[in-house]
Amino acid sequence: MFALLVLGVLGFVAVLVVGVLAAVASLLGFVIALPFRILGWTLRLVGLVIALPLLLVGGVLTFGFALLPLALIGLGVWLLVRRPHRSHASVAP
Repeated sequence: MFALLVLGVLGFVAVLVVGVLAAVASLLGFVIALPFRILGWTLRLVGLVIALPLLLVGGVLTFGFALLPLALIGLGVWLLVRRPHRSHASVAP
């Protein structure tokens, strides 16, 4: 009976040691990989900063081309409803 208790405690300690070793290995891997992750984030940010003007120009051109038909319709309506500066009816001979 005592031997079974000792085997249970030894098994529990073995599982505990393996768990601690796995946690330490995981933490060590995270610490080793962290500078590379930070470098990746930095390079991604630099790429975004370089590409941002191109994205803005593309967005403005796309938005402009999408609104071009509406602007032409508005210009046409404005040309149709505007009054001429001099009317022939108001000119005195």
